[in-house]
Amino acid sequence: MLLALGVVWEDYYGVAVLAICLLMVQLIRRPTNLPPGPTGLPLVGALHLLGRRPHKTLARMAHKYQAPLMSFYMGQKLCVVATSSDTAMEFLKSQDAIFSSRPQLRSFEFIFPNDITFSDITPASRQLRKIFHLHLTSARRIEESEQVRGDEIAHMLRSIRSGDSVNVKACVEVMTANILTRLVLGKRFMGRNSMKRSEEEEVQDFIHITEEIGTCLSTPNPRDFIPAFKWIDINGLEKRVKNVRSHMESFLSRIIAEHRLRREARIDPTESDLLDMLLDQMDKDEEITEEVVTTIVWEAFAAGMETTVLATEWAMTEILRNLCVLEKAQAELDAVVGNARRVQDSDIPNLKYIRAIVKEALRLHPIIPLLIPHQSNAACKALGYDIPAKTQLLVNVWAIGRDPTLWTNPLEFDPARFLGEGPHAHTNFSGKGFNLLPFGSGRRKCMGATLGALLVESSIASLLHCFSWSLPQELDMTEGPGLSIKKAVPLVAVASARLPSSVYAH
Repeated sequence: MLLALGVVWEDYYGVAVLAICLLMVQLIRRPTNLPPGPTGLPLVGALHLLGRRPHKTLARMAHKYQAPLMSFYMGQKLCVVATSSDTAMEFLKSQDAIFSSRPQLRSFEFIFPNDITFSDITPASRQLRKIFHLHLTSARRIEESEQVRGDEIAHMLRSIRSGDSVNVKACVEVMTANILTRLVLGKRFMGRNSMKRSEEEEVQDFIHITEEIGTCLSTPNPRDFIPAFKWIDINGLEKRVKNVRSHMESFLSRIIAEHRLRREARIDPTESDLLDMLLDQMDKDEEITEEVVTTIVWEAFAAGMETTVLATEWAMTEILRNLCVLEKAQAELDAVVGNARRVQDSDIPNLKYIRAIVKEALRLHPIIPLLIPHQSNAACKALGYDIPAKTQLLVNVWAIGRDPTLWTNPLEFDPARFLGEGPHAHTNFSGKGFNLLPFGSGRRKCMGATLGALLVESSIASLLHCFSWSLPQELDMTEGPGLSIKKAVPLVAVASARLPSSVYAH
């Protein structure tokens, strides 16, 4: 009995000593003159405090500590959080060069090696960003691809039957996927009436891979924060990300082979696509390998699909919560577009209220509420505090968008705040104003911001122009868990045609 108690005591004593040592190491290594914030626990830091919706938790912490700039440890990694427009401007403008790096996150490194979002800014990554921009997101390319977007919006509108309940997210998802697959791969995957078995399998593979990428990237990996877990795959994520990368490569290798056969046969593609441009670069530059091409192609889908779909769903949700907004939007559409044709790209600049709706939706519901994390590449002084090198930076754009010192009645959905002569009349997504940052700012601003905003604006305008909408049940505004803000319960609404049948046929 005494021997057993002695063994137990020794075990507890060993654990206690280890905990004290870890605490002392952390305290000794903790820099001084940091911004205020929670102390945290040994080993895990403040990870246990963040909860399922970290952007809300961090906003509450910033209020508690009265700290628009806050610091804490995520595991053993020091992190600072900017929760005001002024602190965001400090890091994304004044200190942009220092905070232009990204932290090394295990899942991203496996799924997107040699990418353009998380890789350091180098001559090679600049070249890839240039290719990506020129052939997917530049103003010229956006203009050239208007027909593709118009075709797929028309397909979406025809798929909605008057009087039926519509899962808005599912409809927009098919439309967005088809636009991106046509622009990136020259193929239309979703919503085809008749397909061969091999084509059905290809579509299912595409859906599975895109969903798995999203799940893996939004699942926290303990190894990113606690080096002691370096050799332990605690939640099975390590195996999962390796599997999804393997599936990404095998899927794209088949499509690359199809493109090469077509090129060898000198068959001109019906649509110029990003993959062809990347294959051209592969032939010229030995540093651009098939692994790099695979990363860039799948990164285009990961960056473009979810953000567009979720932003459109949130905007439609807020519109249906506020019937006066719906009435004003449809009145504008009737005045600008009329009832004899569908909305076109050329209409969007004249649909000022529609554009204000999208701004207001992204103010309240930024899809990446903490942006993709930045990291300092050198020690610096910021707002009177000492920030060490390798410090992660989170910018809480969700909290900035609800800051009562910036926005009148910040929790109200009021698109009119972006119209007229008000203080936000000239606010846009450029990243130059720091009170509205859904796409970030500076060197690491989202490259697809212009295309993404246009897709959301066109989708909202088309859905409101072609249909009247009503709710079969009370709206649920609950956010789902994860790094992106999504609705826990998808938006379902009843659509009723409001234009002549001939408009939907074209």
